[in-house]
Amino acid sequence: METTWKLLIGPDIPRIVSDIFFQIECVSSSARAHQAVLSSSIKETLVEVLLPSLAMADVTGFLSMIESQIWSTASDSPVHVVSLRTLIRIIRASPRNLVLHLEKVVNFVLQTMDPSNTVMRKTCLQTSMAALREVVRVFPMVILNDSSTRLAIGDAITEINGASIRIYDMQSMTKIRVLDASGPPGLPNLLRGASESAVTTAISALSFSPDGEGLVAFSENGLMIRWWSLGSVWWEKLSRSLTPVQCTKLIFMHPWDGFSSNSSRTSVISSITSHDEETPLQETSKNISHAERLKQLVQHLDLSYRLVWANERKVVLTRHSVELGTCLL
Repeated sequence: METTWKLLIGPDIPRIVSDIFFQIECVSSSARAHQAVLSSSIKETLVEVLLPSLAMADVTGFLSMIESQIWSTASDSPVHVVSLRTLIRIIRASPRNLVLHLEKVVNFVLQTMDPSNTVMRKTCLQTSMAALREVVRVFPMVILNDSSTRLAIGDAITEINGASIRIYDMQSMTKIRVLDASGPPGLPNLLRGASESAVTTAISALSFSPDGEGLVAFSENGLMIRWWSLGSVWWEKLSRSLTPVQCTKLIFMHPWDGFSSNSSRTSVISSITSHDEETPLQETSKNISHAERLKQLVQHLDLSYRLVWANERKVVLTRHSVELGTCLL
């Protein structure tokens, strides 16, 4: 349905979404008792059926629209809660639609919890946290620490030398640190057919250390584990420096049983030892547009990777809950 709607009414979707928000405002403000049942039925149709379908048909337009509603509607407007609930529905029904927009999704959710806007925070907090936890549950490149005081979000798909991880403080809802997750020197040359500006998968999974003072990241492209041992002093600095921080340690994982080097998931080791073979995806990528390349990467993106801590210095990489390997940090 979403594809059909995009073809038929694509340019009009943002306007229709705006009209739906207006109707929600009108229905919610209706105070007459005899209209209560009808209003509830109309609102249910708009919120649970029509709005999610339109949002999935034009994710970019929907995200821009709900962001604009933050500033153009009242802080206690039901539109904000409806927007959050719609995001939850999209995450559950079609998470890949949001892969390229995770930063925007997270920023919107954090805006609804802004402590400087107490009215909006009170109105949205419960739904906002539900939306945020749903993002973390589905997307392994977004993670909360155990105390829910810090949130990290990594680039799922980006240029090889442009990948980063952003750290947010969950009390002020602001970005406080940027971690450099770009390819190490020479990586573009080791990955056959790649260049420094090549768009590829970047961060496949994140996890805060048990004490909350370190962060580990796994990148399927290159089979790399990055470890930032940051320490409490680093976190507690009052100044907010957004200069990208290099990782403390970089570890290349050995390909596991069943791992295929003839795919988009190519390790550095297999690249060095198999120069005579070109991967089908790499061959194809030379002849396709940037948009088509992004589409392929989104379709093939694996959202099943997880990093699980076995102890303070040992992390286990899993895929579909099956252990793939361990790393000592």
